[in-house]
Amino acid sequence: MRTATFLLLLLPALALAQPDSASLQRGEYLAIAGDCSACHRNPDNGHPFSGGYRISSPLGDIIATNITPSRVNGIGNYSLADFRRALREGRRRDGGYLYPAMPYTAFASLTDDDIAALYDYFMNGVPTEDHQVPATQLPFPFSVRAMMAIWNGLFLSPEQLASGSADKISNARGEYLVKTLGHCGSCHSPRNLLMAEKSGDFLRGGEVGSWQAPGLTQARLYTWSESDLASYLKTGSLPGKAVAAGEMATVVENSFSHLSDSDRRSVARYLLTLGHAPADAQAPFPPLAHTIAAFETGPSATLKDAISGGKMNGAQLYNAACASCHGAQGEGSHDTPQTFPRLIGTSAVLNSDPANLIMTVAEGVDRTTAAGHVFMPAFSSQMSSAELASLLDYVSTQFGTADQHITEEQVNHTLRHPRHSPWLRRAPWAGAGLLVLLVCLAIWRYRSHKKEST
Repeated sequence: MRTATFLLLLLPALALAQPDSASLQRGEYLAIAGDCSACHRNPDNGHPFSGGYRISSPLGDIIATNITPSRVNGIGNYSLADFRRALREGRRRDGGYLYPAMPYTAFASLTDDDIAALYDYFMNGVPTEDHQVPATQLPFPFSVRAMMAIWNGLFLSPEQLASGSADKISNARGEYLVKTLGHCGSCHSPRNLLMAEKSGDFLRGGEVGSWQAPGLTQARLYTWSESDLASYLKTGSLPGKAVAAGEMATVVENSFSHLSDSDRRSVARYLLTLGHAPADAQAPFPPLAHTIAAFETGPSATLKDAISGGKMNGAQLYNAACASCHGAQGEGSHDTPQTFPRLIGTSAVLNSDPANLIMTVAEGVDRTTAAGHVFMPAFSSQMSSAELASLLDYVSTQFGTADQHITEEQVNHTLRHPRHSPWLRRAPWAGAGLLVLLVCLAIWRYRSHKKEST
């Protein structure tokens, strides 16, 4: 009788301890919105959260941790309070500091309810994998994680944001997603000398390796409608305006394409409130007319000359490598919707900084969403830098702006962009100088606050 009574009392408690399916589904959705798998995936077996992926930073490679509920190598021993502190303060369960490659400066503004749903999902909806991830090894003084306490004191400033309703399209919901889970500022905001986002330049453009993350406060968004931007976030393509490549293609594929239509529209609506059309906005440069002679290569003396692109001009290289998909005039394929996008008027072609155009052609595109698989081969292994420059110059001047040339020097500079900042990694005095600067800034800020309070 006592056993039966005990079970009757225990079963409701056990039921309350287990999250319901709705909480798990919500947590999974939030993890997708936060694109957690982009960094925490296991590059060896594809597991989305068991860690091991190397994140390139100006200081060196930062290795993402295992965030499965493994009690050995993951976060299985984390309480909800531990989990909340990691997301909001960048602190591990043992009190150690995380590096801001983990975007806790953005996650700090997550609501308690969203953090709880994420915790339920990672503890009860993610398969456990005891994958041991090697420790991050950065040069001194960055290897001293305690210095992050000073960095956090300077740059960790949570903003109180209402999450908005996931079922309604609103600016508030869009702002919440952009600033927290979407952590769009991580790429699209410039950074200062100490690698923190410049608070006064939120979403005004940043760098991601050799790629340029465009500013979202003005520029090309003025020609986009809310439905245009929402469609781009869903498919990674907006004919005649932009094609997602590089890191943005990954974000679209793994995160934005899986969000609800209302959330994508909320993000689009919020972004379109951040800037206005310039007074001198101009229409895309019209394509130029060509004669057949521009594409003819003429007779070749040897077979090597016939199959080599070394003696071909930009028009000939474009005709040989690109025109079959993008059209002789850069108009794209003639089906609806376009299988192969047009080049005329697209953001990468029109941008005065040719980095994204160079990287797209050099690295190609490989993106899969509900709209299908998009693939363009990488030409960096098929062409020399001189051939790439000739091809890119042709694309830029013919389908973009007539006087916007691309040189071989620009191509080489972009493709050889260092993964890390050499002066930070190779010069100990530089790192030590940054440490001294951090301490000085912390003292200055402390004194300023003390003076204000007296």
